Amino acid sequence: MNKSRYNLNTFTLSELKSQIAIKLCFPIDCKSDCEKFSEILLNEGYGSVSTTTLYRLFLNYDGVVPYEHTLNVLVKYIGYSCWNSFIEAVNSANEFDYKIINKKQNSANGLIYQCIVHEADAPLFAYFESLQNRDRKYKSMVSLEVYDCLRQMKNPEVFFSTFKGDRFVKEFVLEFAFDPAYRIKNYKQAFELQLIEFSKVNSTASLQDFVFYHAVLFRYYYLKSNWNKALAIGAKIYSAIAADSTALENIFIFPKMRFKAYKIWYMVLIGAGNHELEDYILELFDYAKIIYPSIDTYERRVVFHCIAEVFCHSEVDGKYHLLLKELFKNEFDSFPSNLFEKSIKKALPYFETNGLLHYRPLEKS
Repeated sequence: MNKSRYNLNTFTLSELKSQIAIKLCFPIDCKSDCEKFSEILLNEGYGSVSTTTLYRLFLNYDGVVPYEHTLNVLVKYIGYSCWNSFIEAVNSANEFDYKIINKKQNSANGLIYQCIVHEADAPLFAYFESLQNRDRKYKSMVSLEVYDCLRQMKNPEVFFSTFKGDRFVKEFVLEFAFDPAYRIKNYKQAFELQLIEFSKVNSTASLQDFVFYHAVLFRYYYLKSNWNKALAIGAKIYSAIAADSTALENIFIFPKMRFKAYKIWYMVLIGAGNHELEDYILELFDYAKIIYPSIDTYERRVVFHCIAEVFCHSEVDGKYHLLLKELFKNEFDSFPSNLFEKSIKKALPYFETNGLLHYRPLEKS
């Protein structure tokens, strides 16, 4: 019986890897990742693909020509009926087809790019308004296209200033597609334009905006070692809101946990003593333990990621790194088996829940 094999071009293979990484919730970057993915495919009933085959396809590709069975198993994992249906979707993808994730770099001929670069604001306002009736997935994909355009811009701050009050830009371009690596030029200005005074907070939505935009700027300045600006922003948010404020419980998990976790950085900046710092860390752990049973897997990853990132960029005692892993030990079951034994810095990328980074991953250094 003949077994069909298929040649893969670079784009098709990249697209396959991207869509699998999004479903898997972590990119395949090492052999242990391949082992875990092979285990998942078998245990979830998709079929058998060996660790060696996955390694050759994803990490050491040298023109290997895989069997049709292998490719069918892989694409079924990401929702296609067979390899041919995946290829058909890839080949038919165009600027209006948002099923395809790993689209080629936007060219200067793209309509959204042309509107942004020539400041054709009226059609963009109208287009963004029309998106309110579309589903979240469609709006998310459009926000990624806007993000790609802005990365090519020399003066994206004009766009952010013009559209600072636009609902779609706030909810999707700035929040869903928030880039923690700040790869857009003058990106921080987009968030500075959204800052409001606490005296103007009069609803859950405005509280969420206050926390989110101040928190991401606080993180930016802290990681850039700009202590004066980090301290100024930290003073605004931590003097306005107590970490145990009941109002915080009504906002989304990401801004809430950023606020709670980043307080450790703020305490370091204001010179808090070791005992005071450790008391707050234990208080943060107690909070995580209390909410753990009532939140889903995604939210647990948010909690872990926010706290772990703070630990990775501070002098928190290593015993708390171990306690954090123990608290979220069950979540490690979804990842390679040896990950739990490694540092939280190694574990951090596996817990990444930022929407943008699943679609526009950071370039390997």
